[in-house]
Amino acid sequence: MPFAIRNRTALASVFAALSLGALAAPKDLKNCVAITEPGSYVLTRNITATSDCFVIQADFVTLDLAGFVITGNGGGAGIAEFLGAGHQGIVVRNGAVTNFQDAIALPHSTAVTVEAVNATGNSFDGIVLGDEATVKNSTVASNGGMGMRLGQRALVTGNNVNANAGSGILVDIGGNVAGNTVGRNQASGIVAFEGALLVNNVSRNNMLDGISVDCPSAVISNTTSNNQGQNLDMISGACDPNSQACCVVTAHNSTL
Repeated sequence: MPFAIRNRTALASVFAALSLGALAAPKDLKNCVAITEPGSYVLTRNITATSDCFVIQADFVTLDLAGFVITGNGGGAGIAEFLGAGHQGIVVRNGAVTNFQDAIALPHSTAVTVEAVNATGNSFDGIVLGDEATVKNSTVASNGGMGMRLGQRALVTGNNVNANAGSGILVDIGGNVAGNTVGRNQASGIVAFEGALLVNNVSRNNMLDGISVDCPSAVISNTTSNNQGQNLDMISGACDPNSQACCVVTAHNSTL
């Protein structure tokens, strides 16, 4: 192939790669909007909302708050669904959401990930997600309802959940709750339905139970102390509490 043709071919490949890169670049967000297309979005400044701020209307949306703060006026949600329509594969990370009714309200959406978010000072719940949710490395504090309320098969790890007016963490059937620090909530610290695994959590100084868990579940290497109810409340539910096949398996917990 002649040199000039080879050169043109190489240049065409470079331009094609640059074009694909431009298409893949995150979309900047400067104001509250409805997000109607899949893709990556990044906040570029602090913003204040008068109702719902970012309304998710598509699957596979990644919303990077980039260290900025979304502030509400006491109503709506910082990140919300549209008319209760759930979506899948949503990711919210790296920022703060405050002074809404709920910080993040995606109760009908599945496989949502919330990471490194500060959900503080909202009038009702901090984070509400559907089934298969993941919440990690976040702070959920001083909300007027529960800290976080998640559907079935949730993963909750590495969070600090404190001083909420309801329970700190609530997970439905099959939840995995590991390595969280929970305290001073006005109800129970951690509430888990049947089939749960609770490992290496600290739950102290809550107004009800430190950990309340349904049978059958496993509760291993947690520290629960100074709670006003029971430090570890194991609920038999519909199971026979005398059956070894249906019980809460506990090991190496510290209940003081």
